[in-house]
Amino acid sequence: MATLEKIRQRKKLLALVIGAALLLFIVQVGFEAIGRAGGSTAAATVGGKKIGIQEFQHRLEQEMAKDQQNNNQQQTDPAIRQQQVLDEMINEELLEQEYERLGIDVSDTEISELMIGKNPAPAVAQFAQQAGAKSPAELFDFIMNPGKQGVQESQIAELKMQWNNLQEDIVKQYKFAKLQNLMAGCMQANDLDRAQMEQDEAITNVVTFAKKDYSSLADDKYPVSDEELKAEWEKLKPMFKIDEEVRAIHFIAVNIEPNAEDIAAANKIADAAYIALQKGRGIDSVRLLGTVQIDTAKVLQKEMPTSVRDIFANAAIGATHRDSTVNNHHVMYKLMNKEVSLDSVDLSYIVVQGDNKMQQNVLAQINAGKTLDELKKTYADKVDGKANEWQRVYNLPDSIKSKIANAANGTYFVYNSSEQGAVYMKVNDKKAAKTFYTVGTITYDAYASTKTSDDLRDKFQQFLNKNKTIKDFEENAAKAGYNAVEMLITPSTAQLGSGFGGGIKDTRKAVKWAYDSKKGDVSPIFSDNNDVMVAVAVDDIYDSGYLPYYFSQGKEMLTQRVRNSKKGDALLKQYQGKAKDLNGYAAAMGTSIDTVNVVFASNGDPKLGQEPGLIGRMSAAKPGALQGPWKGENALFVYQVVKQEKAERKATKEELDSRYAQSRGAQVFANPRTINQILSKAPKKSWWPWSKSNNQVKKNLIKFF
Repeated sequence: MATLEKIRQRKKLLALVIGAALLLFIVQVGFEAIGRAGGSTAAATVGGKKIGIQEFQHRLEQEMAKDQQNNNQQQTDPAIRQQQVLDEMINEELLEQEYERLGIDVSDTEISELMIGKNPAPAVAQFAQQAGAKSPAELFDFIMNPGKQGVQESQIAELKMQWNNLQEDIVKQYKFAKLQNLMAGCMQANDLDRAQMEQDEAITNVVTFAKKDYSSLADDKYPVSDEELKAEWEKLKPMFKIDEEVRAIHFIAVNIEPNAEDIAAANKIADAAYIALQKGRGIDSVRLLGTVQIDTAKVLQKEMPTSVRDIFANAAIGATHRDSTVNNHHVMYKLMNKEVSLDSVDLSYIVVQGDNKMQQNVLAQINAGKTLDELKKTYADKVDGKANEWQRVYNLPDSIKSKIANAANGTYFVYNSSEQGAVYMKVNDKKAAKTFYTVGTITYDAYASTKTSDDLRDKFQQFLNKNKTIKDFEENAAKAGYNAVEMLITPSTAQLGSGFGGGIKDTRKAVKWAYDSKKGDVSPIFSDNNDVMVAVAVDDIYDSGYLPYYFSQGKEMLTQRVRNSKKGDALLKQYQGKAKDLNGYAAAMGTSIDTVNVVFASNGDPKLGQEPGLIGRMSAAKPGALQGPWKGENALFVYQVVKQEKAERKATKEELDSRYAQSRGAQVFANPRTINQILSKAPKKSWWPWSKSNNQVKKNLIKFF
């Protein structure tokens, strides 16, 4: 029964708490989503296999429950969480299909060893410890044979479910480890690889160079035609590959911010709060205002906010300080108390489960010198504890802190006791008492009033009423004081603004509207985010295949490439043969000479810029020979190898193997991210940041959310 009691005592540590209201909301939203999808039931398809929307919904509920338990639910936009959960499920299905193709599995013997063997998986050992069992094997026996402990099956149903879930996770991890080992084993350096790496790293060329940047030439002198853009697009066509529908949109985001009147009103409230804080003995007078945020904390001087750390260290109780207001955020402090208190104590404690007689016997024995291990041999599961653990005790109630402060070092005393058990504590060592400061922090933010919010909405609506076409929406935005932001979205886009340094929370509905609408449509106002209002215009719709050369971001890149090529031709014609040495070319181009060390195996150098092929040319150049002018991607180059330096020592086989693994072997291709890309047949991201191309996966979440 001791195991049962420990498990019962720790049950809260293992439970996944889901609020009934939250669960009801999730389920209701899920079924409504199914209805909106017109009967479709697939959240995604992976290699022809469906991930059902109800299966997805169940997994989402589990993950949201974990978020709630970990207090991080408010930090994540629900739309982002949905995409994360679906991506996890897709990755798992891709892996399962690959395991089946390769014959990777975990046998019953391996599962048994991982769960209840002599060396169980660390997560299993931790789970058993939290449950109060001596070992995973003991916990497994309790779960599978509850009758031994006189327990009904229903009493351990939740614990059994958690054990089974843990086993599923362990099996997944072990399968993946087998796949990683298989891939890593296929990517080992051979003698030819080592010889090539050694040769690539053997010689360093010291190169002097001069360059003329294309940016030094005016763009308007090098116009780019539509035909030239098409030709460049054809050369780079694979970079524009898409496997799902992409939509080009413009969106306007209007921040709901306080106006001058709101700020003035907030300043009055903050001023009143500070006056009340100065006059009152505590912070109750400020609390009466009702609109401010109040927090109190007992801290050391080094833990106080920087702005009051030195001020309050020597101030009298009741001192106040007000920080400068930043972004309409008001902060003020009050020193409420100072006290010298015990802080850190090295403690040992023993927990006894038993009657008063047993408690007295244990206390006598431990004070006579018996160790915890010796007591456990005598009393088995009736005694537990911990020795020599440093604890901060300054926040404990005065009654308990007083017991610890007055206790003689080295002798156990009664910390707490009842007829069923007792806790004995021993002070091994104490650090010197410290001064603690109780500091009240009062904050207040200026918010847009209801009138301000309504006025902003009315103005935005008037703009939309007058600008119902894409052309008007985009051209007249700036005149009305708005910024129409261009963006490409996919069905997986969780937020507007993603890819621009951070998205706008709670804007998934606007994304879904864009996918439910036609080219040329302008949306109503979306205001799920209380701080921002947004509206969207659908510029264009690109079906599976290739993004066209004329879409905005692509056209800009193509134009730059064609223009740079023209500038390179012009500079090459201008400077070809104009000098006989590097100094002469530098003078002719009006630039300076710089030096760079080049190894063939390197990825480049910041001094050279993004110049594919230049490192190879510089590495292969003969010492002393003037090279160029050479037309690069972004500049015209003239260079010369002035010295060659051989490696001081020959790399060992182990070093070469390690470099191979890091650059082109196991560490590159056997990591989780790359494995997922390979399985989904997804190439590395193309130059445009929204590329999610793959051939096996089709996401349908946009139909539901």
